[in-house]
Amino acid sequence: MPLLLILAQIALPAPTGYVNDFAHVLDPAAVRRMEALIAEVREKTRGDIAVVTLADIGDRAPLDVALQIGREWGVGAKGEAGDPAKNLGVVVLLVPRKNHRPGSGKVFIATGRGAEGFLPDARAGLIRDTMTSYFASERYSDGLELGVRLIAEEFADEFGVTLVGAARPPPAPERPGWDGRQTIKLIFFVALLVLLVATRAARARQRWGGRPWSWTGGGWGRWGGGFGGGGGGGFGGGFGGFGGGGGFSGGGAGGSF
Repeated sequence: MPLLLILAQIALPAPTGYVNDFAHVLDPAAVRRMEALIAEVREKTRGDIAVVTLADIGDRAPLDVALQIGREWGVGAKGEAGDPAKNLGVVVLLVPRKNHRPGSGKVFIATGRGAEGFLPDARAGLIRDTMTSYFASERYSDGLELGVRLIAEEFADEFGVTLVGAARPPPAPERPGWDGRQTIKLIFFVALLVLLVATRAARARQRWGGRPWSWTGGGWGRWGGGFGGGGGGGFGGGFGGFGGGGGFSGGGAGGSF
């Protein structure tokens, strides 16, 4: 590895689970729900989702740090050539705002080589925009939880599985004292969700031969049961590390908030 690249890297802690809140900004209940959902994704697709919050990354670009996480932690399965689970991983990196200063927060969704086909940069960008609608008001748990749900939905659609353990999607971002700009932000947020739903429905019809895709009161997309406030049911028997792949080439989307 080139010396300059080594010097540019930061010292990463070892992962403690699928969700690693090193910045200490997440609600423990939200962490449990995300852990259960990601464990279910892994059990049913062999894919990995790593969620990481870091209080500070210095002058490093969020893309570089997310790639370092994916590679060092081995996010995604090793697999053999032709194995659909090979390098099937996604890293979601959040750097919260410093001193509540707008523009100082960072987020990046990095896709492993095995996930780039069904989670291209443009789609990762839509999920990023949806999350930052929450991050702008420092609702980090809500934003990450919805982002993980949307990413998990992409895994479910790609592999034709039903995910049964999840929490109710968080409500739309709220702002005290609504004005015209805030109304525009809400419209933009809703439009993003509608676009995600519409494109996923079209893809599902193409892939599954016209089988209906729905977003109704009893379920969301390809999710099985109803949604409650508790953790997911029956999955996540303990974190034993990621799959060991670590094949990340720079795909994904990020930004500031």
